[in-house]
Amino acid sequence: MKIFVFLFAFLFAVLASAGAEAQVTREAIETLERQLLDARPPVGPEEVREADGSFRTVALETLLPDGRAIPVLVQTPPQFEPTKRWPLLLAMHGGPMPDARSALSGALRMLSVWDVPAASAGVIVVSPAMTHVVARAPRTEHTLPYEILRPEQMEAILRDVAALYPIDPNRIVSTGISLGSNFSIGFAASRPDRFAAIVPVSTEGESREHLLRNLMHVPTFMLEGKLDRNIRGIQGPRAMERILLSFEYDIVYREMADRSHEGFAEQYPEVLRWLDERPRNPYPTEVVRVPHDGIMPLARRVHWIESDTRRGIVRARVTSHERIDIDARWVRSLRVFLTDHLVDLDAPIEIHINGERVYRDTVERSLELAAEDVRERGDPGRVYAASLLVHVPTSVASLAKARAFSESLEPSHPEGILSFWEMYAQRSIENRLPSLGLEGHIVPGDLGGELAALRVDAIEKAGIFDKAGLQEGDLLLEVDGEPFFNDSTVSELRAWLVRELDARPRKLALRVLRRGAELALDVTVSLEPF
Repeated sequence: MKIFVFLFAFLFAVLASAGAEAQVTREAIETLERQLLDARPPVGPEEVREADGSFRTVALETLLPDGRAIPVLVQTPPQFEPTKRWPLLLAMHGGPMPDARSALSGALRMLSVWDVPAASAGVIVVSPAMTHVVARAPRTEHTLPYEILRPEQMEAILRDVAALYPIDPNRIVSTGISLGSNFSIGFAASRPDRFAAIVPVSTEGESREHLLRNLMHVPTFMLEGKLDRNIRGIQGPRAMERILLSFEYDIVYREMADRSHEGFAEQYPEVLRWLDERPRNPYPTEVVRVPHDGIMPLARRVHWIESDTRRGIVRARVTSHERIDIDARWVRSLRVFLTDHLVDLDAPIEIHINGERVYRDTVERSLELAAEDVRERGDPGRVYAASLLVHVPTSVASLAKARAFSESLEPSHPEGILSFWEMYAQRSIENRLPSLGLEGHIVPGDLGGELAALRVDAIEKAGIFDKAGLQEGDLLLEVDGEPFFNDSTVSELRAWLVRELDARPRKLALRVLRRGAELALDVTVSLEPF
């Protein structure tokens, strides 16, 4: 992946000129915000203007985190010039394609269907040729082995494009057709603070309420054909519309009685006008983090709240310029990122979790923290001046409120079966995951019985946990920093490995209690080849 060199160098220069941080003012942070949005890549791509005034499509090559490279096609509008920031439309083709050449053709088709309306609206269109998302064998009723485009790969693409083009970080939209549309929904539910909106076209939809709750600040425009036979059924997208409406989220659903799987280009000018009125809100005063069982894992950090566990369910609200109220369950601690756009950092801040006050004091702004956070996320559109680590209370009253909060999120609509794309992808990954060779049962722990441990009942000889040194009778407290809770299972451990592993060997730290003594072990695991 290309490094965001110009932004890193700029941030370093800002810090060097600022010197020692005695008292960072609101004005200093505001200056940094302006400088970040005014910064431009010093050397853009070699644009070639055609005779009609348009620009020739530029083909980049993005290096994915696992070392593979994929082509990324970029089409700029005729009015493009590098002195201003431009909206970006990430447009993903369908699939899985039979081969890499077909994936490149799919990316070109995505540029062609968006070309005219995007040129008129002044939008940069980026289409990755998902050359690794190809079918590894013919499809049967139960199997279709293929990979997915993962969130970290999507981030690599966006960072590469932003290293060459002046992109408006608050006007990045994800769209796609068929499989690409499902990726679009999955990305938004796993990184809800990344996109201004999504436009799923000919999607299988989504009926899991927990997943869809994360789209609180992601407006959605859906285009569907009633005659579509390439999806499991029109009830999938209809369920997604119904659920988003029940949450009172921003949703437009357009179903056309005479359409099948493609053919919605005449709708795109209206879609782009709709998007123009919906830039991303970089600092929403209410955020939610609701983990789900979708194949793309939800990031631990969502907007300005970061959970220390994958299981953490969180709702955080700014209730005044000096107060934040948080409901949280299955969380030990939270990191809260702060900005004067949310609270007054010149005054004492109160933070309440599950009805109990956990913090009341002033918080110092830090240019170093702000710059490092922007560098780490590759997002100059959000600058957080401070952060706090707060611990979730474990009193009886706090736990009761946490349980009531999580129970209030229980689905009220029946969940449909997995759509084709996720069913096949999940089966493919499950078939590549090595046997864990681990059996055990949950033993209640502390945190009012919420935290627990896994008592190891059996270990498969020469299995990955046996090689790591785990023994029968051990209490497994954490895997990769993730604790067990009172309703956890070995199957749940396997489920999050399915969502987060790829073909690269990954070392996971194990926290173990053996005969009263705590041990630190590690296990190396990866997906097996196709």
